[in-house]
Amino acid sequence: MEQRAVLFADVVGSTALYRRLGDERAEALIRGALERVADAAIRRGGRLIKTIGDCAMCELPDADAAAHASIEVQRQAREPRQDGELPVQFRVGFTLGPVVSREDDVFGDAVNVAARLCDMAKAEQVLTTEATSALLSPELRGSVRLFDQTPVKGITQSLMIVQLLWDRRAATQIFIAPSEVALPASTGLLLKYGAHSILIAAQQMPYTIGREEGCSLVVPSPFASRVHARIEMHRGKYTLVDESTNGTYVRPEGADADKFVYIRREVFTLLGRGVFALGERPDEGLAHLLSYEVS
Repeated sequence: MEQRAVLFADVVGSTALYRRLGDERAEALIRGALERVADAAIRRGGRLIKTIGDCAMCELPDADAAAHASIEVQRQAREPRQDGELPVQFRVGFTLGPVVSREDDVFGDAVNVAARLCDMAKAEQVLTTEATSALLSPELRGSVRLFDQTPVKGITQSLMIVQLLWDRRAATQIFIAPSEVALPASTGLLLKYGAHSILIAAQQMPYTIGREEGCSLVVPSPFASRVHARIEMHRGKYTLVDESTNGTYVRPEGADADKFVYIRREVFTLLGRGVFALGERPDEGLAHLLSYEVS
């Protein structure tokens, strides 16, 4: 297996762009932005592997090339458009690792990690792993700061994540991410649905829930989205991340029957015990009621 850098650049707020501009205009705007991502990778000796919806996946020869391409993507996105079009923001994640090339595509842990980093990033952020940042040139290595740690599905150990600071206005925040930072101890999460009891390990993150067959847990509720929500772990805490149309209703243990927390495109930290339901109130006897217990 060869060592290659894998980069994901995802458009932020694409749904809002489609609503504001209409399908045809928004699609052209996003397509042009993704073409600029591909051009940035090509200029650094890389290539565009494919686009996945509003996200570009690129392959580059080394960590420096991926870092410089990421910085170029973010700087270009901030430049005023001469045609007067709205700016398109990106979140970017990249890592260096072994990959398998097959039919113009690449596969391996590096792909999974880079995609996870991109999901974690916010608008205008560039994330990579501490291990990849250690392979950067001294100039670039001096522009990273500790960001977070996260488990990745299929990988035994949690990864230390760093942010590459490309904006000079953030220079006062720069410091080298210390490798000796201790990771918080993992907790356990027991999820129950119908006759199923599932103990979710950190290595299974993100754990997806929805009515689509590809989800980690399939809940065939008519109110559930195809991929309704996911469970993640951040800094030793499990969180429920809603990505649905109808939202998620959560009732922690001890709350009154009519007291629940409603989240939609939001994050809820799972503590202790409780129940939740996808798109409908978590009433007792509900056919698609889920319960959780964090230890």
